[in-house]
Amino acid sequence: MATAAMDDLADRYADRAVSSVFLYTREAHPGENYRHHTSMEDKRANAGAFQEQYGVRRPILLDTLEGDAHRAYGVLPNMTWIIGRGGIVQYKAAWTDAGHVEQALLYALDTQDRKAKEGLTPFYSETLSWRQRDDEAFKEGLKRTGPQAVEDFYGTKKN
Repeated sequence: MATAAMDDLADRYADRAVSSVFLYTREAHPGENYRHHTSMEDKRANAGAFQEQYGVRRPILLDTLEGDAHRAYGVLPNMTWIIGRGGIVQYKAAWTDAGHVEQALLYALDTQDRKAKEGLTPFYSETLSWRQRDDEAFKEGLKRTGPQAVEDFYGTKKN
């Protein structure tokens, strides 16, 4: 899970006027221990348990029960956005990889410093990136959520 690495990244760049938050949208894999949210109290409790379990240091913001922010920003799991001054999207990724986010953040900070002096103009690009997947950690997270989450994800109960 990228949570600790993203917290470390936020700490390293805090002196550069960079803010980082975790947007808690919904329970991605609901199970017996962490069910689908039916109230903001449920959501707040699950977010608190998540923060405690993973030691999240960044502020955790709660999306609405209907997922308004999640829908506005793409509905994908574990997305990461860098939004620059004036609300301009500098980076959007369909998954969080702290090393890749740091590269994008450094690029955004560098161009922020250079754009007025050098007459830089923006352009849009897409790239396919690769990340390492930790299947064992993912399975352990599903198990913490409950057996139903494991069964829903894998189609059969896995211990």
